[in-house]
Amino acid sequence: MYKIAKILAIILGVVGVVLWVTIARTDDPGSSSTIDIMINLGKYMTILAAIVALLFTVGNLVTHPSKLKKALISIGVFALIVVISYAVSSGTDVDLTKMAERGIETSESASKTVGAGLIAFYILGGLAVLSMVFSGFKKVR
Repeated sequence: MYKIAKILAIILGVVGVVLWVTIARTDDPGSSSTIDIMINLGKYMTILAAIVALLFTVGNLVTHPSKLKKALISIGVFALIVVISYAVSSGTDVDLTKMAERGIETSESASKTVGAGLIAFYILGGLAVLSMVFSGFKKVR
């Protein structure tokens, strides 16, 4: 599976380079249809990379049950952080009438969801910094 994905990635990379050279050699690259082809190629390569990464991840988790347990614990902790963030988020920090006057239609639930996302981001960012600091101190000792 890895060899097939690697060969396919190389082929798509070569096609991308050929299309890039074609765009670079065109007098008016803005009107070129090869730009559309490049954009579509980028989309397809991103989708392919995501599928391959997902397949390898699932395959690795199935073959190693200890890693599956750790992954499920991590997913559970992440879900707990998201739930706590949503519970803590007030969603009333924004004056919805002023936003409507500016042409930005939003609702109380959308505001609360955005607030929860920001709180979750701050919590996860703080945990990442703490884990790096902890790892650095652990290596020093």
